[in-house]
Amino acid sequence: MNGIALLSPPYLIAVFPFVTPWLFGAGAAAAAIPIVIHLFNRRRFRMVPWAAMEFLRVAHRRNFRRLQLERWLLLLLRCLAILLLAAAIAQFTPAGTALAPLLGSSNRLTVVVWNDAYPMAYRPPRSPSVFIRSRRLLTNWLGSAPGGRVAIVRGSIYDQPMLDRPTRDLSLAEKIVHRRHVTQAAVDLRSGLQRALKILRGARARTANRRIWVITDSAAADFGESNGRGTGSSVAAALRRTIRAIRATGAKLRWVDVGDPHAANMALTSLQVTHPVVLVDKPLRLRYGVFNGTTSMQADVRVRFFLDHTPAGEQTIRRIKPGQTRTMEFLLPRQIRSPGDHALEARVGADSLPIDNVRRLVVQAVRHVKLLLVDGEPGDPLPHTLASTAWLRAALAPHRRHNTFQPTSIDNLQLVDEVLRPYNGIILSDPAAPGGRLAARLRRYVRAGGLLMIFPGPGWQATRWNQALGIGRKGILPASMGALIHLSGQGQTGGATIGFDPHRSVNPVTAPFLAAEQSGIHTGLAGVATRQYLALRVPANVGARVILRFSNGAPAVVQRSVGRGTVILWATTCDIRWTDFPAEPSWLPFLYELLYHSAPNRDAGRNLLVADALNISRPGAPGSLATRPAEEWRGPDGMMIHVSSTQDSRAGGGVRLVSPPLWRAGFYGPVHGAPMIAVNVDPRDADIRHVPPARVAALLGLPVRDIREQPESLAGMMPHRASSGAAGEHLLWLALLILAAEALLARAFSRYRPASNGVSRG
Repeated sequence: MNGIALLSPPYLIAVFPFVTPWLFGAGAAAAAIPIVIHLFNRRRFRMVPWAAMEFLRVAHRRNFRRLQLERWLLLLLRCLAILLLAAAIAQFTPAGTALAPLLGSSNRLTVVVWNDAYPMAYRPPRSPSVFIRSRRLLTNWLGSAPGGRVAIVRGSIYDQPMLDRPTRDLSLAEKIVHRRHVTQAAVDLRSGLQRALKILRGARARTANRRIWVITDSAAADFGESNGRGTGSSVAAALRRTIRAIRATGAKLRWVDVGDPHAANMALTSLQVTHPVVLVDKPLRLRYGVFNGTTSMQADVRVRFFLDHTPAGEQTIRRIKPGQTRTMEFLLPRQIRSPGDHALEARVGADSLPIDNVRRLVVQAVRHVKLLLVDGEPGDPLPHTLASTAWLRAALAPHRRHNTFQPTSIDNLQLVDEVLRPYNGIILSDPAAPGGRLAARLRRYVRAGGLLMIFPGPGWQATRWNQALGIGRKGILPASMGALIHLSGQGQTGGATIGFDPHRSVNPVTAPFLAAEQSGIHTGLAGVATRQYLALRVPANVGARVILRFSNGAPAVVQRSVGRGTVILWATTCDIRWTDFPAEPSWLPFLYELLYHSAPNRDAGRNLLVADALNISRPGAPGSLATRPAEEWRGPDGMMIHVSSTQDSRAGGGVRLVSPPLWRAGFYGPVHGAPMIAVNVDPRDADIRHVPPARVAALLGLPVRDIREQPESLAGMMPHRASSGAAGEHLLWLALLILAAEALLARAFSRYRPASNGVSRG
């Protein structure tokens, strides 16, 4: 162990049992003052022989030992008084239990884990909020002078400390508690208990009586009991393990339940667009979730929608069962008329916890979905040879204008110098395998949020493609490419073909086709004839999924999410050389559904939860930040945040915007601009239904007697030995008593009285 470690607080506390050891060090140094004065006074006298004094010196020698003892006694009392004063000021805390009663110290440490997350803002009818009730309990307890030391830590993810260092200044603790307000952060009782455990371990050597109070609402979200946070066992098990470690230190724990037994809540838990690309002047469909956190069936729940802060329609949900989250879709009657950033809101009726009755979303609308088509065989107009992307281009842009997609075609050689960032997706049709530099650019493009779609062709080199883009966790391909399968070479006739089987892979892309077939509509997807295809082998450890399979079970279309982007690999060409799919009516709707559901959502970084930090990129000219490296943004209720800007080389000369963690829900954006980001509270904490004490005890492994429900006061909740005062107060009185004794002794020693030989002394 090095010297720096020896100076850390736990070692200092073990060696110096003081709350403020440096004050005691200063007082100990001051104890040398009487000694210095004593030595200084001895140097002031000068020995001068005098005949009359010789007689006195004889008498002095007879009483020298007694006089020396008196002086040393007075000096000792003076130094001891100063040391006791220093110990009192430095808040001496005895390490053992034997010395504490003698000094009047209770030797007690109380650590309060106080839940200040947003569910504590629940306000029962005609009553203060749960958080205000808990604050009153704490302030009344601190004001009643409980004695000992107190520390208060948060039970939420809010990163600002409250009172993490134990203190005897209870008036300071009372002021801190009185100024606290409920936050909009999520619940995190486990982290609060872990901080409390750290405080207990640091004070183990100097505190015999240790206890922890957890003040919370005992909501279902505290234990992960419902609403999408897993089975609840993981959250409760983590709390149980931490509580077990606390009790192993010898500390006592009490769970203070201040929640309302009849707590109920309706909340919006999600809001998103059904397709990741929002188009101008096109219908906009939203998907949202409503959670019923009550004990009864809710009927005719009305949800209102707003576009850019103006009403844009409403929808009524007929029934929501207790504890159920209903996921609904809504087609917005109003369309977005201009490109750029737009704010969407969904609101449910008001209740006793209004903060989660609204859900916000920021989307960036575009006029077209820009796609880059890279043609490995551009074709030749003289012999009337079509390019390999001709069928693809006809499907994506069937009209001269007002097309959903805006394809731009280049050949394989132009791809090396093309800027990739402006395109929502890149489609490769039978190109040569990319070199090292181009392959690295494609990987960066995908991981940054781009869509890459790959179609093979007659000149396909599977091995080189596997090596260039990679297959495993470090690569981006969703499947490894194998040999080209010719159906006529498998003992079948030359006209042998194979079709698709959408029933083998049920997903959002194939779901509309399956639904149409069930309703009696022939989609033609199963009747597509394929003559040859590329063998694809999907690894099990990269998270790829098969979108479409052939009737023999072989993968036809495979998709994989990589970083913030997506890669799609086809087993057939995008023209009619290997398959009839591009000439079939089902080609266009299938291609559109595939692009709609696979295009990465570039608005994900704009829609955050409370405690997230802004970290997005936006287009900008290189060098545009030279004069404005930072800017001020306006948030909810007029609050201002500082947003810094840096050049982002990965964004093709764009700008990366970064901010501190955002602790308020609402819209944020430049002072003179549209909202650019939306912040919402964590939907996993919306379930505030009360958990009874017996269930809490079972979840946490505590005796039921340690769960205190709705206490009127904290004063008598955990009995302890009575204390007549703090150790510092007793040390102060002891120092004053020693000073008084020193004064009396000094006066007694200075009086003249007759000596045994008839000579007076003083």
